[in-house]
Amino acid sequence: MSEQNIPVKSIVEGAFFAAITAVLFVISIYIPLLGTVVSFLCPLPIIILSLRHSLKFAVIATFISGILVTLLAGPFQGFMVLLGFGLLGITLGYGIKKEYSFTEIIILGSIASFVSKIFILMIGFWLLDVNPFLLDVEQIDGIITQSLNIYRNLGLSDEQLDTLGKTLNQSLLIIRIALPALLILSSILDTFLNYFVARLVLKRFNVKLSTPIPFINWRASKSFFWSYCIGITLIFIGTRYNMLLLNKIGINVQVIFTMIFLICGISLIGFFMEQIKVNNFLKWTVFIIVCLFPLFTQIATWAGMIDVWVDLRTFIFSRKG
Repeated sequence: MSEQNIPVKSIVEGAFFAAITAVLFVISIYIPLLGTVVSFLCPLPIIILSLRHSLKFAVIATFISGILVTLLAGPFQGFMVLLGFGLLGITLGYGIKKEYSFTEIIILGSIASFVSKIFILMIGFWLLDVNPFLLDVEQIDGIITQSLNIYRNLGLSDEQLDTLGKTLNQSLLIIRIALPALLILSSILDTFLNYFVARLVLKRFNVKLSTPIPFINWRASKSFFWSYCIGITLIFIGTRYNMLLLNKIGINVQVIFTMIFLICGISLIGFFMEQIKVNNFLKWTVFIIVCLFPLFTQIATWAGMIDVWVDLRTFIFSRKG
């Protein structure tokens, strides 16, 4: 069928999915807890539309949803729909429609998510005049002072406020330095979560997505270990010779690959629990404990590193056998 004779059904579905995207985004803004969950559904209408019709309809629907959100919530939120959820949804829809592999879709989606976050930060800097990459000492002190005033009004003691102030100061400095790494990791996480949510929903539309390697079998490659070592080396050289740029690059590299090893360590723990038939509730309890307590987090990270060189799954259970 030619482009001049666009089916009415396609037009109606495009408008419907654009409205659904706008509604989901508005819910994600104004309903705190539910909004966090709903935010991962925002790209879904765009993905479904690109699969059922074409990318052109998905792009048009994204712009329409952006206009609707602008009217309902403001221009900045409208840009977030276009750049945040719209770009990711179009990219994932394109990858799924082209039948790319799971790894290719995740890489493509992560790049799109990262680019969208950079654009959103640039727009935020333009509108709010706050650059998270260039926070100076006065800005950090101002943020900490405002936060401590809130906690002081809640009744915290001076000793607790002093401890909290030191923690906030250290956290903000780390965020300032490692913001590029945090953006990369959050882009990958966004893509993962949206892909798996889309996978669950698209089953009802008889659309089969590429099957990823089960989480309990995830292992990092040796190149990741050497990349981690490069990060440590850059930190050492940057600190030794007072080269701040090298130091910052090294910290970002180390943050990224430390998180990768932590995830692989958690995967390893999940594998062992699967072998001894631990129920799901206890599994998630263990995962949460590992993430919340620094000692267990460090042990899981080390386990992920060791697993690069020694296949702990095969080593332990083959010896057991």
